[in-house]
Amino acid sequence: MGKLLLEGSTKLFSGAKDNNEYKKMIRTLTGDNKSTDLEATKINDVLLEQACEKLSSAKKIDVIHDPCDIRKPHSMKAENLGKVRDLKGNIINGYSTHNAVALVPNDKKVHLMSHVSYSNKDSKFLKSEFIKKIEAGKSFEGDKEAKARYDSGDYFNKKTLSIAEIKKIGKALKSENPEAVITHVLDREFDDNDYLTLIGTELNQNFITRSKKSRTIEAIDDDGKKMKLHKADFDYEGEMAFQKLIIGKQCIQDGKIIISFGEFEGYNAVKIIVNGKDGHRIFKNDMVLLTNKKVSTIEDAYEVYIGYLSRSKIEYVFKFLKQGLGWEEMQIKNFKGIQNLLAVCFYVASYLYEMGEEKTYDDYAILLAKLGDGKGKVTKHFIVKGIRKLLTYHLVDQFFKENDVSQEEKNQLSDRVEIVL
Repeated sequence: MGKLLLEGSTKLFSGAKDNNEYKKMIRTLTGDNKSTDLEATKINDVLLEQACEKLSSAKKIDVIHDPCDIRKPHSMKAENLGKVRDLKGNIINGYSTHNAVALVPNDKKVHLMSHVSYSNKDSKFLKSEFIKKIEAGKSFEGDKEAKARYDSGDYFNKKTLSIAEIKKIGKALKSENPEAVITHVLDREFDDNDYLTLIGTELNQNFITRSKKSRTIEAIDDDGKKMKLHKADFDYEGEMAFQKLIIGKQCIQDGKIIISFGEFEGYNAVKIIVNGKDGHRIFKNDMVLLTNKKVSTIEDAYEVYIGYLSRSKIEYVFKFLKQGLGWEEMQIKNFKGIQNLLAVCFYVASYLYEMGEEKTYDDYAILLAKLGDGKGKVTKHFIVKGIRKLLTYHLVDQFFKENDVSQEEKNQLSDRVEIVL
């Protein structure tokens, strides 16, 4: 943790003082160091427990779930090296993760809750489409090996892993804070009845997810096919004007939101169209959100929309992990070591977020870069410099508390430092 904080990189060799220390760090991460017992699952369990304790008195908790690819396009020999997409949609080498952070509505503080990394080239990984074909009795290339894995029950995929994480987090939060209203916020890839039933029925909690364009309802369209939800007639429609609306990197001013909502087959759907001040559409496609929350007024529907927009907070966390702590810079070949290092990095980020008392900036990287004398530049150099300043401040503050230093004595020390400078 110390090396990550001081160097801002998962390149362990650059942070090691010599080759012996580097080898020791590798042995610790891979499990070859018998004097330590480092496990990604244990780190994740501790992180979740700490987050639940911090949220134990909150009346409302929003949990944002999101995958994040760890892109390693130039890596060739790392163990279990899987396939992910780069920013242009191309297939490249890398690893996959499922992550969760929690927010208390109207409080900008972000609580990092959970991180799990995996590879779709793992011997136990079984694609969801293979399972569907096996259950339908269809043949496909590699079906014998896939069926043997399926019959053993010893397999996982993105969906089974995500369901397990959502269930674990939902139960942990409810156990620590039974009275809290918990809402899971998810992107369109989670628009699947299995996820929605898990959250709404099994956990008895709320969800907000963006609907896929392919989602249909029982009504029939003009072509005799099931109607797409986003083309359906919604029961209610209204408008809300706004002075400023921030969506991702866009800041839209003096516009209005056209909001439609209605109930469709047990779910409430909210359709959003955002217009600029001259009336033109900001986004080409309508946004349709699904929720099991009560939606009976325009204000209720708007609250669902704002709840979904809070997803941007986890994108800022990913940005900070990659820019500030070098999440994708690791050069370890051992898969267990990779998982442990990613988990440690996520835990370090949670420590910095808690320590920073982030209340002014949604983007923590901007705050740390400013602290590191970035003067408007948000680069890794200034972020790491800001981390070091933050650590120094908290070490000094801890020293003052442990030694019961009075404010008068602090002022005297500060005056002497100014004279020296």
